Amino acid sequence: MTGEEVLKTYRTRFQIEFCYRDSKQFTGLMDCQARHERQLDFAFNASFASLNAAKVFMKDNGMDNSMAKVKSLMFNANYTKLIFDMSRWRPNRTLISKIVKELIGWQPKAA
Repeated sequence: MTGEEVLKTYRTRFQIEFCYRDSKQFTGLMDCQARHERQLDFAFNASFASLNAAKVFMKDNGMDNSMAKVKSLMFNANYTKLIFDMSRWRPNRTLISKIVKELIGWQPKAA
């Protein structure tokens, strides 16, 4: 193998490892307790599909490749929606959309 082929092989290998790592840590790859093949297939596909959706979201919004940031952002958005739903107050969607788009880039940076 040439050096270029070795580099390409290792890049592919690490991308696969990162997919498994992120799926285990953030999308519940190891949480399924099913025993039947079809149920396991569904759980694995759901886990990897949510990982792919998160990666598309990161790419579309110009975010770093960090699943922890996406998970935190989604949790905070869901929690905010829950607060508005429970208070029965209807915010201005245009204003909220503008603010959210502006704040997506304001991610905490590691020291």
